[in-house]
Amino acid sequence: IFSRVYKKYNGKIDTIFSKMAASGIRYTQLNLLSCGMESLPPYVDFERISCIKKLGKKYGIRISVLSGTFNMIDSNIERRWLFTSRFETLCEIAEILECPIISLCTGSKNPASRWKWDERNLLESSWKDLLETTERILPYANKHGITLGVETETSNIINTPEKARAYLDSFPGKGLGVIMDGANLFSSGKNADMTAVLRRAFQLLGSDIVTVHAKDILASQDLKFTAPGKGIFDFKLYFSLLKKYGYTGPVIMHELEEHEISSSIEYLTAANSQE
Repeated sequence: IFSRVYKKYNGKIDTIFSKMAASGIRYTQLNLLSCGMESLPPYVDFERISCIKKLGKKYGIRISVLSGTFNMIDSNIERRWLFTSRFETLCEIAEILECPIISLCTGSKNPASRWKWDERNLLESSWKDLLETTERILPYANKHGITLGVETETSNIINTPEKARAYLDSFPGKGLGVIMDGANLFSSGKNADMTAVLRRAFQLLGSDIVTVHAKDILASQDLKFTAPGKGIFDFKLYFSLLKKYGYTGPVIMHELEEHEISSSIEYLTAANSQE
């Protein structure tokens, strides 16, 4: 589960890990905000990171992904390079936590939010910005043995499986992988051939999956996410395709509230067994 599902306990990672364990959760995508830190801190607080690691072992929680999301094509170049430089610190933290993956946000040129679309995302110059940022952070990841995970986001420059494929192919063998989030492959909860879209995405990216997200889609004209089991997403097909392409790692839930965790686990477990 995403640690940010428990955002009301920010800074109380002991409580968060305890609640995860009580729900039978064993893997988390950790945002350091949950530990009372910045997502991309300016330096390594060795004492605090050591405490996080010990608490994970205490509660049997494996930090399988560390959130490293900053706007990789931010038009504010000074801010972009600030977080690019901090990325080395995050890679060092990930290594200490024995976390193999850091998640990326390929970003948007939208000045209000990296999670909002901007037509300038389609410019060749924006693509060059993405490649330049990647070239700066990849050596940090390689130095610390970390894989960088990218996912499709309808609001980001990487918003289709085809673009994700082109991005990965720009850095062959360099430690980039795919975070497969099936819900992110759709622009709305209607008017899409879900089977065809999912099969196409796995055909292009299935061999490069490093971790998997699980959230659902509401049946609405606008794209709205919800807890697994409360929408129209075809999880039975999703799990079938994951098995076909040999994925055996954790499935990380998000876009749900704390009170929905138990029912989401039950639903996903049943969908997986029905495959």
